[in-house]
Amino acid sequence: MKTFPRFGLDLPKDWQDQTVYYFVGPEVKGVPHLLTVMLDRKPTEKDLESFARKRIEIQIEATSGAEVLKDEALTLPSGKEAHELVCRWIPSDDNIIFKKTVYLIHEGIGYTFAIDFSKQSLKTIGLEVMAIIDSLTSLDS
Repeated sequence: MKTFPRFGLDLPKDWQDQTVYYFVGPEVKGVPHLLTVMLDRKPTEKDLESFARKRIEIQIEATSGAEVLKDEALTLPSGKEAHELVCRWIPSDDNIIFKKTVYLIHEGIGYTFAIDFSKQSLKTIGLEVMAIIDSLTSLDS
């Protein structure tokens, strides 16, 4: 397991850490893979379905012309409950993107994992990404 360095900032009390991480994965046939992990440390939605639904609506509105292929709850191998959204998006004539987003709430923190795939890499690197998501653990800060 790889942990990530911590640092400190003196934030005023009305500021809130809403961390976003970017992880660069392998490039496959010219398609780079960038996994974005967004944390919502104090989600206003306490149940997973509400948490996911609010963010799905925003994502669909922002990705004009996206076709929803999958929008369903799932249980990860570790037993964590999650919600998965997969969309097909064609931003140009010769470019088809499969956008996968996985939402989960773990120990009171909301997580949104998002990554774009080609049709081929969705079936290959997609498995790695799901294993990465499933490996989520909380560390004492």
